[in-house]
Amino acid sequence: MVNFASLVGCLSLVASCVLPAAATGTEYVVVEQLPGVPDGWTKGEPALRSKLMRFKLALNQEKPADFEQRVVDLSTPGHEDYGRHMSREVVRDFVRPSDQGTEKVVAWLEGEHVPADSIDVHGNWVEFTVPVAQAESILRTRFYRFYQKKSEDGEPRRAVVRTLAYSVPGSIYPYVYMVQPTTRFGGLASQVSVQPIIIAAEDVDGDCEANVTPDCLRELYQIDDTDIQPDKRNVLGISGYLDQYARYGDFEDFLHKFAPDRADANFTTVSINGGCNLQNDTKDSGEASLDIQYAFSLAYKALGVYYSTAGRGPFVPQVGQDETTDAENEPYLDQLHYLLRLPDHELPAVLSTSYGENEQSVPEKYAHTVCNLFAQLGARGVSVIFSSGDGGAGDNCISNDGTNTTVFQPTFPANCPFVTAVGGTYGIEPEKGISFSGGGFSQYFSRPAYQEASVSGYLDKIGNTFEEMFNAGGRAIPDVAAQAINFIILDHGRYAKTGGTSLSVIMASGADIRSLVSELQNALNRHQFEAVSDLLSRAKRALLLQNALIPTPSTSPELVSAAREILEVGALASIRQTDAPTFTRYYQQLQPFYDLERDSTGAGKVDFKTSQRSKITGLYLLLLLSMGDSTSFHTVLEGLVEEASLKGKGVEDDPFIKYPVELERNLMEGSYDKVWRETNSERVPSEEFALFSSVLVGTIRSEIADCSEKAYPSLPISNAKNLLFLESEGAVIEFAQQRGWVLRDGRIYFPVEPEAAARSEKDILVASGTIIENAVGYARELETIV
Repeated sequence: MVNFASLVGCLSLVASCVLPAAATGTEYVVVEQLPGVPDGWTKGEPALRSKLMRFKLALNQEKPADFEQRVVDLSTPGHEDYGRHMSREVVRDFVRPSDQGTEKVVAWLEGEHVPADSIDVHGNWVEFTVPVAQAESILRTRFYRFYQKKSEDGEPRRAVVRTLAYSVPGSIYPYVYMVQPTTRFGGLASQVSVQPIIIAAEDVDGDCEANVTPDCLRELYQIDDTDIQPDKRNVLGISGYLDQYARYGDFEDFLHKFAPDRADANFTTVSINGGCNLQNDTKDSGEASLDIQYAFSLAYKALGVYYSTAGRGPFVPQVGQDETTDAENEPYLDQLHYLLRLPDHELPAVLSTSYGENEQSVPEKYAHTVCNLFAQLGARGVSVIFSSGDGGAGDNCISNDGTNTTVFQPTFPANCPFVTAVGGTYGIEPEKGISFSGGGFSQYFSRPAYQEASVSGYLDKIGNTFEEMFNAGGRAIPDVAAQAINFIILDHGRYAKTGGTSLSVIMASGADIRSLVSELQNALNRHQFEAVSDLLSRAKRALLLQNALIPTPSTSPELVSAAREILEVGALASIRQTDAPTFTRYYQQLQPFYDLERDSTGAGKVDFKTSQRSKITGLYLLLLLSMGDSTSFHTVLEGLVEEASLKGKGVEDDPFIKYPVELERNLMEGSYDKVWRETNSERVPSEEFALFSSVLVGTIRSEIADCSEKAYPSLPISNAKNLLFLESEGAVIEFAQQRGWVLRDGRIYFPVEPEAAARSEKDILVASGTIIENAVGYARELETIV
């Protein structure tokens, strides 16, 4: 039972963790604030305070409405300004901020000790680079690592350093529109509608209903063979993100097969912010293959450019491994800033992008900022085209504003009124809208005048149907539509079809899958994680083709066992790479297989001898413990207790389950010294448990350090060593340097706050013994309440 004195001490400790107002009395105003952690993400440990981050600060423009109206005018057929595009210099003059605003913001940053040589001013943007600790002081916030709960097969581990709110001084606020990366989580995804399915080249016939090729599209949309003379101004640009690489070998072979009269077509690659175009990478690049093979075979003799922009999102580093700075970039901003700095004659005539995400996953200010940048491209004569998304109108229909309202989800950036949003169709005679084609009405952008006639008629037709689920006054999506399924592509020398299920496919045999299982286990034992990732992709595709990713009554026992072993290898590999979100996904995928094990009467001849259910479940309990999710921990544990009792056993008879149960018991008692001993003892069941144990201790250490630096002005290094469960004073010094603490005269000095400075050292030592060491576990639980 928690005694009242401990609770009072804990509440005081939690309160002391709130970042204080500036000691100077300067009033700060919140620029952006999210209602909570965005859907699909979990909050992790505090960000490494020495980590460098590059911030982009958008200044308020002087006349944004005038600029956007001018863009509409020059884009409207029949208007006197139609086609009179602006130069780079004219656009810059239109969108520039006030001179006073720029000067004040730069002076503010310099006053916050931002190095002058790291500040870059261009147009209405100010970029600067500082460590996380300094950014927290400048923006009066706290940065954490946030982990994505789910990731697609083959995707790298996703984590970002972000915050939920940030502020600037009241005197600066009128000039600042937004600062990123801060509240921008998101997660852009390619819009290939269906996962490619392997087919043989000879299966590609002339049936355009089943197999869409360049010839099919030329005939359907009456694209003739007009002989266009090459023109350096006629450039078609394709956006490349997410490590999608446009392979020249595949492109050349595709043209020889499906467009031999255009076999001399080619394209160049432009790298933005370190973007690559690797030709020997083994990962699938279905999106890039689709984009370049069809764009440049249809737009023959147009100059083709593939803009490869870095910005997948940072990886989760292994224990002791430093984070990278480049991984925090914003790919849209990076690409747009690059293009807008180009001279007019170097811009593409068309920029086509097949990536997007749900509108609500993007902060509204970020969406408006990016849309304004697209308008700037349009003002200079660039036609910007985006796919409308592949989630239909009803993909993930729950709002993330804290109300959990049922609403349709439009796609960003297709929701921007200054881009052309393209939806999807299928069939030839007639051609119909396809179910997964994204569409709807924006919550962020009002309906532009050019849509009024068409959209008003549509709204009159549907009446009040779904009226509570969309914004009838919003920008409507899509603008146009075209074929979106059954495209034949070539990727890594293999023909594939982006969509459809009634296909000729090469099925992997059971023997092939068993061979993959053996290769996977060998690669895992050798810690060859790149090989594991590639083999997992192959194995899961083979399971998908045989409908074995989820066990059904028709799935053979051998295939059920193989599928379970494949997913277990994926789970263990993710743990060894400290990738908690991917491990959680594998754990969830394994539950239908473990249900069979619990109910052995319905499992037929499935072999459970190789099952690692106990180990995977114990690791999941340890993960929940390290995340502070005691509710889920006890929910899982209660099920295990009930199952064990039915078998006449105790749940702690299993060493894999006993270990996290004992750790949880010690945490609830406040016996952190026991936790420390357990995680460093021979009782750690396996290598994977040791990795997660270190994460748990690291979480406790970070929370203690977090609260200590806000509650007290200083502590002796010797005291900090015991308090933080560090093995030596040298380790304390290294830890202190990472957090930006000051070391002097054998003591650690934290940022001094008025209330802390007024307390005596005796008070501090007493408090550190009675509050910190006993209350951290409770503080975690009470943080939400407070």
